Amino acid sequence: MKWIITACACVVFGASAWATPQQPALSDLDLVVREVCGKTVALLGEPPMHAFGKTLDFKVALVRRLVDECHFNAFFIESGTYDFLNIQKKLKAGQPVTEAQIAAAIGGLWANREMEPLIPFLRDRAQRGVVVLGGLDDQLGRGTYAQQGMPADLVEYLQGEAKPRCLAILQKHTLWQYTNDAPYSANDKALIVGCLDSIGTSVSKASAGQAPFRDQDIASIESLKRTFARDFRDGVPAGADPTADFNARDQSMYVNFQWWMSRLPPGSKVIVWTATTHAAKDLGGVPALERMISLGSNIQKAFKDDAFVLGFSASSGSYAMGRQPVRQLSAAPDASLEGQAFATPSSDTRYFNVRQLRALGAIQARPLGADFKMAKWDQVLDGLVVFREERPPVPKSP
Repeated sequence: MKWIITACACVVFGASAWATPQQPALSDLDLVVREVCGKTVALLGEPPMHAFGKTLDFKVALVRRLVDECHFNAFFIESGTYDFLNIQKKLKAGQPVTEAQIAAAIGGLWANREMEPLIPFLRDRAQRGVVVLGGLDDQLGRGTYAQQGMPADLVEYLQGEAKPRCLAILQKHTLWQYTNDAPYSANDKALIVGCLDSIGTSVSKASAGQAPFRDQDIASIESLKRTFARDFRDGVPAGADPTADFNARDQSMYVNFQWWMSRLPPGSKVIVWTATTHAAKDLGGVPALERMISLGSNIQKAFKDDAFVLGFSASSGSYAMGRQPVRQLSAAPDASLEGQAFATPSSDTRYFNVRQLRALGAIQARPLGADFKMAKWDQVLDGLVVFREERPPVPKSP
């Protein structure tokens, strides 16, 4: 099935009007590959609900082509960095990496049929050293190595009673063993950070023989400390200031991005798979998002024209995250970007490059969610794929 997606991409994703009698029409996927192929960083967004099936089909096909045709040699995703650091440990030790380990590292947001063809592809390329796999997020995911195995690995650096004590403290959090009577508290955070500090000190003092994975373990510890830094910040309850939480998380993802980038060979080309809110070049002109500083804005400053941000949207259809109820997208107003994209009969997709987005000026569109926002979208994105009708992803079988 994974080969069918690639082979059928030109049919599924429609044809461009940019064709002459002597030259066949290019598909929208072809157009995106042509624009992105020469870039250093390709940020592949998606609406932040992570709930659109055709978008995932397109992105999976695009990743495969960017790797095989354009020689992108790294794939970083908006998932916890910890499982990917563990994958790097295994590869460094000459151990095999399984598809199940890669699927767990990618996480539950993308546990669907559309992503399935990408898993063996990434495993094969990682195992052969063609592609480096990395996670950007500092958050802990369910069913991951980070939740189940990382605490025991980290406390191996400790001696005496500190080892079982810190193991219990870390596992209490990763396994979420809190209760209504004893909920997660600022005191729990302090105990966790204290253990991480002790582990970090021990790692730094260990010899190379004692700490063959020092680099990865220090990266895990520092990433964990950044995620805990957002809890009980200045006495403000978690989630009380979503903009501050967003900015701190995206800054942490950029730190992880820099860590992974610094360990790639010169001339590397990187795919970043994330939500468009995180990929965006600049959110300053988007209503209600003006104060958000995205991962993509930091990458844009560092790489300028060598970075490319791709967004996705739809004129109509439905969406669903995981096994949640299906929700309908409102029909796109005629004056919106999505409404204009299909004003006349054409293919089922429409690609807008940055010049076309700029020519539209300020216009209503919804690449950042289900609701329409007025913005100059060329300031947010370098390209936008619009589907005539979206659909939810197909969940994997239990």
